[in-house]
Amino acid sequence: MEVELKLLLAPETPVGALSSLEFPAALTQIKRASLGNAYFDTPDLALRQRDMGLRIRRRGDFREQTLKTAGRVEGGLHARPEYNTEVSGECPQLERFPDTLWSEKDREAIQSALAVQFHTDFERQQGELSLADGVRVELALDSGTIRAGERSEVIAELELELISGEASALMPLARHLMSQWPLRLGLDSKAARGYRLAGLAPWPEVVENAATQPLALLAAWQRNEERLLAGELAAAAPMSAQLQAVVTLLGESAEGLRPLVQALQGDAPRQALQAALGSTEYGLIQLSLLALSLD
Repeated sequence: MEVELKLLLAPETPVGALSSLEFPAALTQIKRASLGNAYFDTPDLALRQRDMGLRIRRRGDFREQTLKTAGRVEGGLHARPEYNTEVSGECPQLERFPDTLWSEKDREAIQSALAVQFHTDFERQQGELSLADGVRVELALDSGTIRAGERSEVIAELELELISGEASALMPLARHLMSQWPLRLGLDSKAARGYRLAGLAPWPEVVENAATQPLALLAAWQRNEERLLAGELAAAAPMSAQLQAVVTLLGESAEGLRPLVQALQGDAPRQALQAALGSTEYGLIQLSLLALSLD
């Protein structure tokens, strides 16, 4: 089971060196790599319909195939079963994954129809932290692009993946890092973004309302943030109302959102959001909301 917390850098923020951050323990296993990833599915999206993601990752001459199956996303916390095996050639070999994932007939049908749907290519800075109580966390700072035909999107994110220990240990580590860089919680995986960019999945809709529960409120905030940054100005008004609800829920710790609540009702909401993302406070309030939902 892969458990990770995905943190996004503010738009147009230069991706710095991972080593420039201060960590609560010594960062070890430090390395850099150029990673190329081809994501596969069938023309009728048989894997997508099963909530599966399949890729081949290139690291120099080495090839590894990865299959991720249905999991859950809570704010920026992602948990999904993951299977990895070495592979030869440029096409996945499904027989190398556990037979329990599908019937032999389905596996053969999917195998025969697999084709590349999109690519992600990025530079990865990577390191490992060993914390108290046997907690080990891998950090990966990725900078690059998602490509689907002539379309592309920027990748600029920091992933905290739990190697061992309790998932709750990711929260204080994230807070420590988010107090140094302008980071916010990431809702969508690279694969989900790639499917949309390739026209194989619909773009999400603006969330007009949200329940008062912290997790639903956070998800609505994140989705409308993403839509507003994409230029969908209709997301501004509901996002303003949702942020007001966050202030009401969190109290004094979320007071820093009040100027943005007002600015989102003005003539330049997208620019106001972009400016807010440049502060560390924005992401830290998101993290507080996620922490509240997990209590």
